[in-house]
Amino acid sequence: MSKLSAIKRKARHRNSGGVYPEAMSVALTLLTALSRLKSHVKQSISKKINSYDRHLFYFVYLWLKGELVDCRTTADIPTIAILTGSEPCQANALRRVRMNNISWVEYALAHDTHEGLKWQWQPLPNGLNAYFSHALTQSTEHWELSIQEKVAFIDWLTTKWRTPTSLLGRYRIRRDGLFGYFNTLANLDNSLSTLSKRVLLGEEGLHHHSASAYQSQDSDQLRYEIFHAQTRYLDRLRQVLMDPKLAPMLNVPLPITANERSLLHKNDPLPEHLQVAGRIPAFHLDLTKATKTYVKLSALEIGSQRMLDVGHLRQFFRHLHQHGLQLSHEQFSATTLRELVNFRANELALLFIVLTGVRPTHAITLEQTYCFNFQHAIVRDKGRWRSVTLPHYLQQAIERFEQLKHQVIQLFPKHTPPSLQWFQINSQGEPQPLNAKSLRQFMMQHWSECFPNDHVVPYQLRHFFAQHARAALDPVLSTQDVDQLMGHSSFGEHLGSDMHFPASQKKLTKHLNGISDFLQLIPLTTDY
Repeated sequence: MSKLSAIKRKARHRNSGGVYPEAMSVALTLLTALSRLKSHVKQSISKKINSYDRHLFYFVYLWLKGELVDCRTTADIPTIAILTGSEPCQANALRRVRMNNISWVEYALAHDTHEGLKWQWQPLPNGLNAYFSHALTQSTEHWELSIQEKVAFIDWLTTKWRTPTSLLGRYRIRRDGLFGYFNTLANLDNSLSTLSKRVLLGEEGLHHHSASAYQSQDSDQLRYEIFHAQTRYLDRLRQVLMDPKLAPMLNVPLPITANERSLLHKNDPLPEHLQVAGRIPAFHLDLTKATKTYVKLSALEIGSQRMLDVGHLRQFFRHLHQHGLQLSHEQFSATTLRELVNFRANELALLFIVLTGVRPTHAITLEQTYCFNFQHAIVRDKGRWRSVTLPHYLQQAIERFEQLKHQVIQLFPKHTPPSLQWFQINSQGEPQPLNAKSLRQFMMQHWSECFPNDHVVPYQLRHFFAQHARAALDPVLSTQDVDQLMGHSSFGEHLGSDMHFPASQKKLTKHLNGISDFLQLIPLTTDY
């Protein structure tokens, strides 16, 4: 394999839909870590939190946060704050919420909002809550590592790990693969939205850096996605460790007791707020002299603010349809035909954007050479070519414009057919290509006739396209599907390097054909 091919393959592997690391090899390294910790830190049964408890507590927390990879010195180890339900969320904090007699521990995650960085409580995945809930129930104090314990913690992480005798002969992943397990799976997870990935990985960790700018969700939705995604990641490890020889090695001493329990023990049942489909709200503990009440917090709006109201969008395209009918006549003069052609060209450009998601600053029309039977096309997008599937409604709109071209030829004998699929004409019938500025003016003019106080630009149609794709239910689109439709790509995923399979292409085509129905676009007929 050439170096170029290897780079392309690695880029595709990092995208959503890549291959997960083999669960057993990760699980064996986790068992190695637990075994090594027991031999590295002296255990003792005590009525106070001991050094082993603190080491394990920090290890599991930093593993979940994906921060073990960066722990090289004692300064890299954060101090975990144990807060109450009435205190505001802050960095590196944990709290225990007890509702309906079920305790659940939450940790702090940073959300990048329009008002800056906001810390939000995130429920621990089902598989780590049992350990943390027991630990914080026993004590909310004495969890901070001393300087000596931090030195021992770094020494345990960085010195050579030897495989326990009971695991010899089995393949385990390198420890950095274990340390970055949650981040790796979040990066590859096809069912995790781009905004959820941004919360877990940061902007720099996203495969397509601009993808999050087009989507919009609230913090309750992100909380739900992340909770269930991290629970799935733990389920993979738990399921491969059901072997009677391996399962006991996952047991860890519970703080302040002589009992042991699996580190990945799963809670059942869940509290009610974790069972609501699609959303997990956050709560604040309201304390009065007589009562303690959990009050639901308002969700934060995260992501794009350029979404267009669907009702307004439907009304706008109905307005364009009616205006086009008013411009249509049985007999045309040069002036009336020019007016209709220019209107249809701009209307077609807006339909092209809203039904395919192309960038209106790069592709407002199609080159006839690169439009194949009105079903597929290739557009120049940010200096690179990419393929675009044209849905049925757009095909009909293009065919309608094709019929207008015959009228142009009849009334303007000197008209020279251009290489563009749709275009404007001047008073002499000479073709004029559309440009981004004139399209913005066209959209603003007609939008203001429907909604006088609004200011919109064609690029907002692309934001609608992205949000509609992310929220699609029939068919449900993966993160990789949305990236493909939006034209988000990295090296190795461009035209000629990407791979299309009939099943996935059929799903994308079905989604594209359904946008016109969602927008309630009026069926097209010949105007003349």
